[in-house]
Amino acid sequence: MRRNSDDEDKSGGEFNGIEDLLSGTNGDDAAVDVHEYDEEIRVVADIPHAVSDDITVQCDGRTAAIRVASDPRPFVVRVDLPSYVDDTSGETQFNNGILEVTFDRDTDPANIGFH
Repeated sequence: MRRNSDDEDKSGGEFNGIEDLLSGTNGDDAAVDVHEYDEEIRVVADIPHAVSDDITVQCDGRTAAIRVASDPRPFVVRVDLPSYVDDTSGETQFNNGILEVTFDRDTDPANIGFH
C-alpha cells in the first residue's frame, strides 16, 4: 500500500502506539494452547499477574476471545477454534495464572442435512 503525505506522523512520533495504550494490547505475548478431544475443545492460556475477576471469555461458536482487564494495560487474545463449539457451554477455571476454558463440540451450523 502506498502512503500519502497525509499519512505521515506529524507529531514526531510522540503518540506512537497510543491506540494500544488506550484500548489495550492484542495479547500476542500470552501463551495459548488449544486441545481437541472427542466431545470437547479446551483452551489453555497462561495469564500471569491476572486475577479471576479481571478475566472475561466470549465465544461465537468458532472463535474464543479472552479479555483481561489488568494494569497497566488490558489485553485481548483471540483464538480460532479447530471446530464449531456450543458457545453457551463454556466452563472456566483459573488457577495460578493458568486459565482453562472448556467448550462442548457442536455441529457446523451451515450443515442442514442435505447430501
